Amino acid sequence: MKKMVCLISVAAVLGMNAYARDYVEDVHGGISHASIDGEHKAAYDIGYGITKTLDNKVLFGVAFNGEYANLSDGSMYGAGTDFKLGYNVWEKLNAYGIVGAKLQSVDGNAGYGLGYGLGVDYPITRAISAAVEYKSYNMNASNIPDYDYKTLGLNLKYAF
Repeated sequence: MKKMVCLISVAAVLGMNAYARDYVEDVHGGISHASIDGEHKAAYDIGYGITKTLDNKVLFGVAFNGEYANLSDGSMYGAGTDFKLGYNVWEKLNAYGIVGAKLQSVDGNAGYGLGYGLGVDYPITRAISAAVEYKSYNMNASNIPDYDYKTLGLNLKYAF
């Protein structure tokens, strides 16, 4: 599995230079409705992303995120990587699928997992866009039972 994630990462980075119409780097932050094994809380995230749109309107990208949520009996900290593949539906609206990996610490217990999701983003101005994303992860942990982690969030992105 680690070899596959590494191979996909290398392919994404190397493929960023081919047939580009548009190449965008962004910093983003947002708030999500998070469900951590049935407990519903607000989660906050911040990150960095790179997206490339090809001439045929296919887009792909990678995003690196950090997150935090205050749980009823402690805190959750996390870091993750999302790979995105999608299509420029209209001139400004992008729709994409997400495959990701995440590391988390829930009350000091380490967890990791793979997930999937869907998202759309729309530019508000030339430099600022809004994205809505749903993600679902199956998390494995060492000292606590495995758990599901799901988010539905709104991010604001600043492109440079």
